Amino acid sequence: MKEKIERIQNVLREQEIDGWAVFCHHSYDIHLKYLLENWFSGPTLVLITQEGKPKVIASRMEAMMINSEIYDVIEYKKGSELQELLENQFNSIPKESKIALNFVEEDEVFKKLNYDILTSGSFKALTSLNKELEYVSAKNLIFDIRAVKTKKEIENHQEAARLAEELMEEVVEPSIKPGMREKEINALIEYECNKRGGVAFEAIVASGPNAAIPHHTAGEKKIEENAVLLIDYGVAYNLANSDITHTYWIGKNPPEKILQAYEAVDKAKEAAFNKIKAGVLSSDVEDVVRDKFEEFGYDHEKLFIHSTGHSLGLETHDIGIGISKASPDRPSKQLLENSVITVEPGLYFPGEFGIRLEDDVVVRKDGITRLSFTPSEMKCL
Repeated sequence: MKEKIERIQNVLREQEIDGWAVFCHHSYDIHLKYLLENWFSGPTLVLITQEGKPKVIASRMEAMMINSEIYDVIEYKKGSELQELLENQFNSIPKESKIALNFVEEDEVFKKLNYDILTSGSFKALTSLNKELEYVSAKNLIFDIRAVKTKKEIENHQEAARLAEELMEEVVEPSIKPGMREKEINALIEYECNKRGGVAFEAIVASGPNAAIPHHTAGEKKIEENAVLLIDYGVAYNLANSDITHTYWIGKNPPEKILQAYEAVDKAKEAAFNKIKAGVLSSDVEDVVRDKFEEFGYDHEKLFIHSTGHSLGLETHDIGIGISKASPDRPSKQLLENSVITVEPGLYFPGEFGIRLEDDVVVRKDGITRLSFTPSEMKCL
């Protein structure tokens, strides 16, 4: 946590912002959990300035959950005390200081939905506490903090990926049998994820033709022999998520059509791995994936119906730079060193089957560090 606070203070100095205030109840703003590493139900304020210990105002019941070595903790017993404590805190900030809040300006709301977090009532209440402060959007601050990971955050992502691969290999794969329902496998994955930390997102378990639906919801369909089974899942570990997709064959001797599609997806993934490094344009990685599908004779515009990867972090689809096509209204951006992203090419044949292979990687200056290792050859269960 200390490393996290130091980085936030560095970013505040770089962006010439005097402080960052996060305020909410029931942890509806994910940054409260990010900063305090616990879930809080009562109204809670975290104020981080460029120097010194950050301040936290929290209820007496929950103040004991806060690390007092990192934060100066101010507790209140009753809700009626909260406003006075907030007023005192905001009025202690020097006049004309620039304070970042988690909102965006009106003309950016529909472009920056994941930054526009503070409710309108909370925004009005906070900004009225001290009208001599300058309140600015925290969107650039949040991006810089979350898009690039600390060493500890990368270690947590690595462990989240390791735990996910462990549960799949040791528990889930040996349990899968024809006749099981998709949602039975989903329930098993959820249980095993929770044993190891938590569930990153509801697993996608897609059998046969359902595997051609990228975000299929596991249902009553039974797993059949001589069919594809696609599983997309992840473990949450210490505020870091993994996101991995395996595609299996249920039975023996997959047809050549299945094996060819699997090989094409695997080679497209390898092409992305070889292209990724800090500073490379996201769209350049997307292009080599689609070029590889063309080499195998697949129409990527028709059969590859999503982008190659997304940023991974505090949320499974996190703030940052992923891998996607460029467009006039969405120009390509450079991949960031020490960001964590997914690489997940796929081919989808409606009504028949789908193949997707997804691994998590850290973007480095000269390439990648792989965090997960989906097999290059199709596994039969």
